[in-house]
Amino acid sequence: MNLERLFRPQSVAVYGGKWSDYVVQQCRKLGFPGEIWHVHPTRKDCINSSDNLPGVPDSVFLGINRDLTVKEFHALRKIGIGGAVIFASGFNEEKDGADFALKLDHAAGEIPYIGPNCYGFANFFDRVALWPDQVTGESLERGVAFISQSGTISITVMGQRRSLPVGYVITVGNQQRLAAEDLIRYCAEDDRVTAIGLYLEGILDLQKFIDSVDHARSLGKPVALIKVGRSRQSQSIAMTHTGALTGSDELHDALFKRLGVARCETLSSLVETLKIFHCYGPLPSNRILVMGASGGDMSMVSDAAMGYDLDFSAIPEDKLDALRATVGQRVKVGNPLDFQTATWFDYSKLSEMFDVLLKCGYAVTALMLDPQDETEADTESFDNVIEMLLEAVQKNFAHTALMSSLPESLSRSTREKCLGSGVVPLQGLLESIEGLHHAVKLSRVWKEWSPPKIFPSSPKEFKVRTLNEFEAKNLLNQHQINVPKNKLVGAEKVVEAAEAIGFPVVLKAVVPEILHKTDSGGVALNLKNVSELSDALLKMTEISETFLVEEMITDCVAELILGVTTDLQFGLSLTLGAGGIITELLKDSVVLMMPLSKNQLKESISKLRAHKLLNGWRGQPEADSEQLIETVMSFEKFVKNNIDDLAECEINPLIVRPSGKGVVAADALIMMKEK
Repeated sequence: MNLERLFRPQSVAVYGGKWSDYVVQQCRKLGFPGEIWHVHPTRKDCINSSDNLPGVPDSVFLGINRDLTVKEFHALRKIGIGGAVIFASGFNEEKDGADFALKLDHAAGEIPYIGPNCYGFANFFDRVALWPDQVTGESLERGVAFISQSGTISITVMGQRRSLPVGYVITVGNQQRLAAEDLIRYCAEDDRVTAIGLYLEGILDLQKFIDSVDHARSLGKPVALIKVGRSRQSQSIAMTHTGALTGSDELHDALFKRLGVARCETLSSLVETLKIFHCYGPLPSNRILVMGASGGDMSMVSDAAMGYDLDFSAIPEDKLDALRATVGQRVKVGNPLDFQTATWFDYSKLSEMFDVLLKCGYAVTALMLDPQDETEADTESFDNVIEMLLEAVQKNFAHTALMSSLPESLSRSTREKCLGSGVVPLQGLLESIEGLHHAVKLSRVWKEWSPPKIFPSSPKEFKVRTLNEFEAKNLLNQHQINVPKNKLVGAEKVVEAAEAIGFPVVLKAVVPEILHKTDSGGVALNLKNVSELSDALLKMTEISETFLVEEMITDCVAELILGVTTDLQFGLSLTLGAGGIITELLKDSVVLMMPLSKNQLKESISKLRAHKLLNGWRGQPEADSEQLIETVMSFEKFVKNNIDDLAECEINPLIVRPSGKGVVAADALIMMKEK
């Protein structure tokens, strides 16, 4: 679908009264060079009908009610317009709007449009705004695109006072024809766009979203977003423990991490992240240097960076002598670097210091500075220090930032001067640190690009058959997942089976309708002899006639849970976490989107709190982590091979043994769809 005429028009037609007046005004304010035709049936200063248009408009703003919108769009389609903005509400978002939504699509034919119920767009590259409100922004040649499901958030980003160069602001409304996924692709293909920001409440088509982000990546366009909805409103239909671990937001988080999409918590961090993306794109490493003339500032930087993937590595040995020659012997050289105020007024030394530090090979070298307000204080010294930094950057091109702890500390003139010199002005300590972290993570994801695939689950209701544990384990074992030695027997054969396997053993009641046997007294562990076994058997005969006798795994390093999560939007995904009887209590888990890679799996495992157990906690043996990875990969293969028949599956606990001893599925629950 060609969107050029819609978003880069040579001529526009604007329909409606008060709100549409704004559109005309903003186009003229931006200096739109093309034709503007205002259509209104009764106003003398307007064209009174579509029949009287002097030409075919490329882009149309329909600021009229839904009935007239449908009528006029039908007429405009016949003359061949390029696209439209539908301002009116009352379509699918209203109870009586479904019929109007169908009528709108019929009227539009194949013509692209945004909305309905949207604020339109502003294009600062081409100086056009089909926007029924004030536009704040300037014409520019390069900048970011911002796509939003909220008109108000768009206005806020448009008017931000952080010098983020914004080229496109596009709202999507109901996304009836053009969704955010379509606009990501369109903006990515515009050579003037450097990065893409999003405000999303939901994603209509996950696979299309993945493909659009993949396309943006192929063109070198990073994506950052705010996705609201952190509260747990999962669409999970799972009956297993696994379903209690994963909600809709966890699935979105996993998707964004896998794609390298920077999920920001606030608009401030989104803007700072986009500034870094605009200036530098993905950062080549996580090695960061921060310097300043305040020990307090440097301490705050160190604390703020905790938990983020940033490496404040030591200044290289071969640069230390040259650095000490500039800062003096009293300065304790470190990273973050407090170069103290003694150097502050010695501009030649300061220039030399910047020169040395910019040659150290850090991914970003940042100067922490909060200049005073020029209306209240003499800022000459701050201005001179900044000038020294900018001059050093011109001589030694390196990714450089001017960072302030307070957002308001950097004046517009300072920010613009920095951007003009290739230095990114970062405002606010926490949002700056978060932005640097996102740029680092993006680089790693792009280097090992492996987008996930959506494996849909059927929304149709179906009957399920729950395999007994013996059947479930046999099925898993066929897919190279180790299970304990076991025998399925009647009560009279239990002792014989235990002696054949060897004590200690586990005794389990086999009752398909009991999903979690521990809760019902259907499991007895670590039975060391015939006497203990007989006592356990006597208690269980009340609930079962069939029993599973298994070897007892006595060298457990960690108990994990590995399962399939079924979500109506995300389809099938895997969940790995701390297992055993306290699975839901700990809620220590990660979502694994398929297909998996071993590197992605290793990184995901490292995020678990249970990872400390795997590394040998407090003198305990190190776990067989390599076999754990192989087991998860085998489980993924099992899921894929049975994807049409599998309703649910869970291994809990998955026992990880010491290094070289392997991994064992100690319990398994599998539900298959009945055909």
